[in-house]
Amino acid sequence: MSFFLKPRPCTWDLALDYHTAKQFEVDVTLDPATVGPEVILSEDLKEATWGRPRCQWPEAPGRFDTDPCMLGSEGFTSGRHYWEVEANGRFWAVGVARESIRRKGRVLFKPNTEIWGLQKYDELCVALTAPSNTSVPLLNGEIGVYLDYEVGQVSFYAVSSRQRIFTFPVASFSGERVFPYFCVLLSTIKLSPKG
Repeated sequence: MSFFLKPRPCTWDLALDYHTAKQFEVDVTLDPATVGPEVILSEDLKEATWGRPRCQWPEAPGRFDTDPCMLGSEGFTSGRHYWEVEANGRFWAVGVARESIRRKGRVLFKPNTEIWGLQKYDELCVALTAPSNTSVPLLNGEIGVYLDYEVGQVSFYAVSSRQRIFTFPVASFSGERVFPYFCVLLSTIKLSPKG
């Protein structure tokens, strides 16, 4: 008589603690070619504020045309990367997005396979998970974002407490480039310089 045991899936937590994730810190700047309407960018491309810019952004195929969203200048197709962003205001979103994210028309802040992010609206903060959003502790201030491309992991950290606050279930980026992602509505985001 023989027995066949079904392999047990790995259940250990692959998420890194804050100090380990921070070792993979990269310098992130905002990409002016993707910036949506009603966004004011700082000259050093490290800060975005909701408001009316002095000049209207010229049309571009990669530009968000309806919502105050933008991507980071550099995308990733491999490796581990970490960056910090200070987010303050009524509505903001930070995270990681596929290069193919829809940029024309309204960005739907609902669970999907294009954005792995946190979204704050007034006193509610959620992770954009499927099939429904997951509530996370209310955040304002500095947020750490960690991406492990090969593992398919995106994690978020509260920088002030050095605590991991959320990790998305392992995803597949399918070889597609992914970018830091930001949205500001009645808000400001500011990227920290690489430490």
